[in-house]
Amino acid sequence: MRTHKLYLLVGFCICFVGCKENIIFSEYESFSDGWSKSDTLVFNFKAPDTIKPYHLFFNTRVNQDYEFSNLYLIANISFPNGKQIGDTLEYEMAYPDGKLMGNGFGSVKESKLWYKSNVVFTEKGNYTVEVKHAMRKFGKTEALDTLQGIMDFGIHLETTKQAEN
Repeated sequence: MRTHKLYLLVGFCICFVGCKENIIFSEYESFSDGWSKSDTLVFNFKAPDTIKPYHLFFNTRVNQDYEFSNLYLIANISFPNGKQIGDTLEYEMAYPDGKLMGNGFGSVKESKLWYKSNVVFTEKGNYTVEVKHAMRKFGKTEALDTLQGIMDFGIHLETTKQAEN
């Protein structure tokens, strides 16, 4: 019986490590008292190359204090030549019954959210992604001062399946 548990543990570790190999860049910001509307998160990374496609993801960790079924973000990516692309994004964060989506046990859920897929960084140099939340209470026009329940927000740059071949 012990041998069976050992094989299971080793298999899990190999899978866990193997799944992380495609991450080229990863960075997180943590919040102790929520995400303030004045906090623009800034992530800087160098283009890994100018040929292969990559995926960009946002990653969140939220707890039960997160009271919304969605998450609105304003994201901006700046290229080395100064060009910028801005996006207003909406992500589902909860099921219709109010239960938070994502992976994890208990009251903390982690979600991996698509930002850009199959991006080729055609310019050498540094790229910057800026993100701020754009959440409002239902029926209100002003943004929330502080978005509660969000513990961490991050970005991952990952290789694609076609880039690995």
